[in-house]
Amino acid sequence: MYPSQTSLIPVTVSLARFVETNGLSAFGNNYPYWYLGTTPFKFLTGPILPNLIVILHRLFSNISLFTITIAILAISFLLSAVGWGILIKKIQNSKSLSIIVLLLLIFPWRYLAAFSLDEGSVTIARNLLPFSFWAIWKHFENKNKKSFFIALFTSSFLLLIDTSILPILFVGITALILTKSYTNNSFVNISKYVKVSFVLAVSSLLLITVWYTPSYWLTILANPSIGGVTGLKVILRILDILRGSLPSFLAVFVVYFSGKIGNRFSVFILTWLFAFSFLTIFRFFGDPDFWMDWTVWLYEIEIGIAILIANNFQLIRKSSFVIALLLLPFTITLYIYAKIDKPNLISNKLPQGIRSLGEINMLAKNETVFLSGSTVFWADALYDIYQLRGGVDRVAVNSDWNRAAYELREGISSDSAKSWFIKLDISYVLVHGPTSKEYYQDFKNIKKWESIGSKIWEKDGDTIYAVKTVK
Repeated sequence: MYPSQTSLIPVTVSLARFVETNGLSAFGNNYPYWYLGTTPFKFLTGPILPNLIVILHRLFSNISLFTITIAILAISFLLSAVGWGILIKKIQNSKSLSIIVLLLLIFPWRYLAAFSLDEGSVTIARNLLPFSFWAIWKHFENKNKKSFFIALFTSSFLLLIDTSILPILFVGITALILTKSYTNNSFVNISKYVKVSFVLAVSSLLLITVWYTPSYWLTILANPSIGGVTGLKVILRILDILRGSLPSFLAVFVVYFSGKIGNRFSVFILTWLFAFSFLTIFRFFGDPDFWMDWTVWLYEIEIGIAILIANNFQLIRKSSFVIALLLLPFTITLYIYAKIDKPNLISNKLPQGIRSLGEINMLAKNETVFLSGSTVFWADALYDIYQLRGGVDRVAVNSDWNRAAYELREGISSDSAKSWFIKLDISYVLVHGPTSKEYYQDFKNIKKWESIGSKIWEKDGDTIYAVKTVK
């Protein structure tokens, strides 16, 4: 089985293939196929998911790595629904509410992003988050060594699957702090829970840094993140916005919801939805056209809305405006599905848009190529292709790849493109024309390639140019 062309699941499969071929020694080396072989493999993935996929592949050798990864994803969705049900039962002590939420969270529309856009490790880690939240809540209640180590283990385990869930984890902990401290329409002992959470968070980060190393975090902070700026600048910008706008939001929150919060679980829901709505709006204004970026938090918003519906069903059904507002994320989901041409989320055949990879694999052999669009993510899930780009941009160590990729895709100058080929020792380019089946039409100036390299293969709108002759 294969996911849709636009899926990032092939990134997960690529990394698992490398572990299967090289064993545990893979984690001590650079990954040779992405970013010109400059990035340590352990920067690209935690140790848990690739090893799990490899172990299962050895047990079920007749099942492909793709099918195993998709199966793990599907199971994680079921676990996610169960996990949220358990968490809600723990916080609200309502079995009926837990069951309603569980049913809402297993609806098939929630699988769209996971199988058509997201990377496997991110989806699996975020699906398991409610179990970490449950452990943290238990630690708030018990505050002993056993509860601390259980909470530490669950949070660290998820971060060793993928650190991209850090913002979600921090938002969840904040929501748990406010929920736990909400008593009799007021917040009490917040500082106590903040201290407990701070110790837990720092301990978890220190523990996983033993694996990832400090340079991993420095690389993430230094690399372009949102809108072409570094992660550090993004954090500073968010803090600056919050400094100016948070008092107003809090004033509205206090005035409107004062006396209207029926239970402490409503605090969790409102905090969760407010945080991810804010992050979505922040990304949207950063680049409205880059819909794949600003929709990244729809997954969490959908969870929040599902819980909100279950918790306030009697109130919500009386307001058509509220119903329309709550349906907005689901409408956006349908819009995205139409935007990516309504692909089959799972198929027995490789997507048409990436079939040219077989040809460039035979031509390039051990030489470096330039790929763009979805072929970047699929290339090393199917073959061993050395390329300029890769599947986890936030941890790329090479300082040239990003500028070079932009120039090759969108630049006008042939001479500038040639200079990058010489500097980075790139031999072949796969260019997707207007009639190509490739969804992401990244190349803006197709005509320039005729003056850069020699056309050596062409089919179905895809063209391979040999550019090593430019030297």
